Amino acid sequence: MNDSKTHINLRNSFWFLPVVYGIISAIVVGMSTWIDIAFVSQLEGTYSNLFLASEKIAQSLYGPLVTAILTMTTISFSSIMVVLTTYSSQFSPRTLQDFISDRFTQHVLGIFVAGFIFALVNMLFLTGKDDRLLLSPVLTVLIAIACLLFFILFIHHSSSFVQVSNLIQKITRETLALLDTKEEMIDGERFEGWDSWEKLELRDSDGVPIYSEKMGYIQEIQYDDLVERAAQDDVIIRLNVVVGQYVKRGSLLGTVWMKDNSSFGKNSLLNRIAIGTERINTQDLEFSIQKLVEIALRAISPSVNDPHTAINCTNRLGSILYRIGEVYQPKETFFDSEKNLRVMTSPKSFFQYLYKSFYLIRHYGKDDVAVMNGVLEALILTAEGQREEIKSDVRKFHAYIMEGIDFEHYPELDKEFIMTTSKYLEEICKK
Repeated sequence: MNDSKTHINLRNSFWFLPVVYGIISAIVVGMSTWIDIAFVSQLEGTYSNLFLASEKIAQSLYGPLVTAILTMTTISFSSIMVVLTTYSSQFSPRTLQDFISDRFTQHVLGIFVAGFIFALVNMLFLTGKDDRLLLSPVLTVLIAIACLLFFILFIHHSSSFVQVSNLIQKITRETLALLDTKEEMIDGERFEGWDSWEKLELRDSDGVPIYSEKMGYIQEIQYDDLVERAAQDDVIIRLNVVVGQYVKRGSLLGTVWMKDNSSFGKNSLLNRIAIGTERINTQDLEFSIQKLVEIALRAISPSVNDPHTAINCTNRLGSILYRIGEVYQPKETFFDSEKNLRVMTSPKSFFQYLYKSFYLIRHYGKDDVAVMNGVLEALILTAEGQREEIKSDVRKFHAYIMEGIDFEHYPELDKEFIMTTSKYLEEICKK
């Protein structure tokens, strides 16, 4: 899990890919210089000089290219700051991660860094004492052309990224993809399918509590690795935390039942639970939903007053909740290959995801008929074709939504509009 924590930090860092590109560029500079010295100078005059350039041309070329690439990099960073400011002020501070961790943005900056280092280091290698032919200036021109192409793509990419509809679509797509990989949905099982006496025998007084050594958000739990280690040491673990939960130093992370001679220590659990200063998308389904909710709340605020963006968010939330209801069977237990109980957890219920999706929108948008109707339409999307368990949760939440609407202040046509959607939702939940 230490490797996993490192991977999380590298994945969310803005500098990692540019540094990798810079190192690769330095290596390529060394190789091209070696080729110029070892081969090109010896073969001079034996073939066409079309793809070669003299040192004099190289000296006049490198300086302007270094300046041009540095200028493009500066403009790109300025564009990034504009995007980040827009995200923070108009959408949600939580959506900053989506642009900072965007791989295309990091690759573009990496290419700029590579081009800058390639041209600058090659310029330092020029002696200016002879007029030998070189291959590296041609490579520098090709890299400069690549930088220009990626600069154009980056401007287009940035302009697309600041469009709220594209951001909403990206968050929705990533959330739906997360549902197909979330371990608590796929790898675990319910206790009903196994011997319940195993659970009853695990008394808290017999277990060893393990506490957090730092504060922050639970970013990732490696269930498969935890099961493997529990099977290796023949222990049973009950997790008291879930991904996305905030813990302080000394919070109970879990309890372990082990034999006296077991080698399982607290680090065996701590090293498999990543705790960081902020929530991330890797396993945190609720955090992805929270981003859409915050975009909707900003849209319906008096300073923005954009209910159609809020409705777009509620529609996407309805699609996500439909998918959750379709695939989600909360898993409470994880077993090893020999069907021995190894890890217990307390996953969130479908109703928790449903409630977290709309309760803030209900509170702040209850006076906006378009937004409240959008919430009811999202509940219709959620309930259509679902099993009775999901429809029961939707019915319960539907009643909660209707209680929050102040019909006394609604004009007659607005009442009729809302009630028509409400009745249709009731029909869907009865089917």
